[in-house]
Amino acid sequence: MSGDQLMSLDDAVKVLCTELQYPQDRAMHFVKRFDKNQDGKLSAEEFSAFKAKIAETKEALVPKFKEYDRDGNGFITLEEASQILQSHPFNFPATKVCVLLKNFDKDGNGKLDIEEFAGFYAEAKATHEDLAGRFDQMDKDGNGILSPDEVTCVIQELMGYDEKTARYFVTMFDKNQDGSLDKAEFIHMWTDMFGI
Repeated sequence: MSGDQLMSLDDAVKVLCTELQYPQDRAMHFVKRFDKNQDGKLSAEEFSAFKAKIAETKEALVPKFKEYDRDGNGFITLEEASQILQSHPFNFPATKVCVLLKNFDKDGNGKLDIEEFAGFYAEAKATHEDLAGRFDQMDKDGNGILSPDEVTCVIQELMGYDEKTARYFVTMFDKNQDGSLDKAEFIHMWTDMFGI
């Protein structure tokens, strides 16, 4: 692409999904970040930044795969994925790890090769970024924790629970028992309760 050519956002989504096996349902959100003038198309300059991000992501993917593949056998097993995704910064519950692995294990052998891992990792990263952003929006005072009141209101709105039940869920996910939820506890709660 050169000069004054424009690429539609839909075409950019296809590029992203093809080159990185990016999850289709999250790809448009990612692509829109590069449409700086919000005209619904990527200019040559915007497309160049978009392609550079894809190349950077691909370059980062191989070391990530090697990091996850702890035994060096060329595959990511459920155990290896769990060790990473259940710890910082992801903090996903085991159920989320199993769902991700199942969704991206295209050949059904119970493990991920590097191509399957690309989609798996993109989905895990996109989910984490989405939830971290949601946490930051809810953290009105910016202190890095959510009070029981902040979380209870959201649970009541989304799940329709009464206040007592909503507060019970907050205490259930408050692992360090400090009376509030930090980002890791919030991400664990959200993925466990809402299956995101």
